[in-house]
Amino acid sequence: MAIIKMKPFVKKTELSMHPFTGFRNFLVAVLKNRIFLLFLVLTILAFSLQWINPRFALPPISYLGFTFAGFAWSAFRAYKDLSAAYHNLLTPKPVEKIARSELSISSLSGNAYAYTIADPYAGQNHYITKMQKTRGVKCRFDERGVFYINDQVYYRMSKASLTINIRIENSGDLPLEVLAIRLENNLDLNYLKFLKDEVCLYGKKLGLPYPLQNGEFVLLQAKYEIAASKDSTNELFAADFRALPRAIMHELSFDTSDAHGKRETTISKIETTSKPLIDLYVKQWREYDQKEYLFFAGHAQ
Repeated sequence: MAIIKMKPFVKKTELSMHPFTGFRNFLVAVLKNRIFLLFLVLTILAFSLQWINPRFALPPISYLGFTFAGFAWSAFRAYKDLSAAYHNLLTPKPVEKIARSELSISSLSGNAYAYTIADPYAGQNHYITKMQKTRGVKCRFDERGVFYINDQVYYRMSKASLTINIRIENSGDLPLEVLAIRLENNLDLNYLKFLKDEVCLYGKKLGLPYPLQNGEFVLLQAKYEIAASKDSTNELFAADFRALPRAIMHELSFDTSDAHGKRETTISKIETTSKPLIDLYVKQWREYDQKEYLFFAGHAQ
């Protein structure tokens, strides 16, 4: 599954302003400044007063100087205010990074999965010993380890297993708890079944909920038992090998909860080929002279 790494978003503001526009904004700010307006009103009042009472008349340069003083003071204040405003606009303000929760799932390169097959005599020691002690029954092992009863090969259909190795990592910013794991596949056969699926850690079934700190990872094994269905016979089981697809798609779903109680489901799909499984059974059937099963599976030659 593709993992998307999120980066903090930084808002960039680009200002392109004509020089005249900047001067006009500055001039408007000066003329609207309260200090300039106050000085202008006082100048107008003083100028009007000389018409009412000539004794209060002042030289014309005084009115201009008073007005200019107000303009200069206002210009300084406007320049200071506009400089601060432009500085705030031109300075990038990074948006605060929001803590996220994320679970990453990947398969192990070079060791993604493996099929194994059990010994057909596993768990049969008691029966074999019993047959060897039974009078009138001729029992023997040949040089290959194949057991014969009255010159007939004794063979029990073996169970196989599939182990998928996966790596899960808390690649987010918050601690996680793995609440549930589901393992499914698209195999739809009548008699050959992938049973008893479970996810293990160090060979033991993973206990849930399982905590994962941010940055922590674990290696898990998703396991299937491959065997015949309850209503199957060994012949029907062998015949289903003809219907095995070349590839089997497995879907692993992980339900997680982060430190804020937010729940998410992360899904990963892994494909396994069926040829290694077929090869294991064909090899074992040939070693134990099981020509009948080879015929039903389409590997008689």
